[in-house]
Amino acid sequence: MKNKTVLITGASSGFGKAIAEAFAKKGSRLIIAARRSAKLKETANELKKKFKTEVLTITLDVRKKNEVAKAVKSLPVKWRDIDILVNNAGLSRGLDKVHE
Repeated sequence: MKNKTVLITGASSGFGKAIAEAFAKKGSRLIIAARRSAKLKETANELKKKFKTEVLTITLDVRKKNEVAKAVKSLPVKWRDIDILVNNAGLSRGLDKVHE
C-alpha cells in the first residue's frame, strides 16, 4: 500500500479513522473526508504526526451529490489519481439504492 492514494469517507472517527490509521501505517497517502471539519482536521494532524504521511482533508456530506462532485473536481492535481476508495460514511439516507 506504500505510496497509494486512498480516499476514505467518514474518516473523522470510528471505523473510518481506524481504516485511515491502517492505510497510513502501510505508507499510503490519505484523502480523508467527513462532515465535521474540526474533527477531520484533528484526525489529519494525528495521522501526520504519528505516521509521517501526507493527508488531505475534504469537508463534505456524501448525501449531497453536488458537494461530492465539486470536491472531487477540485482536488489538487497530485491527489487526483485515487487508487483505493473506502466509502465508510455512516449516513446514507436520501441516496438512491444501488440495486435499483
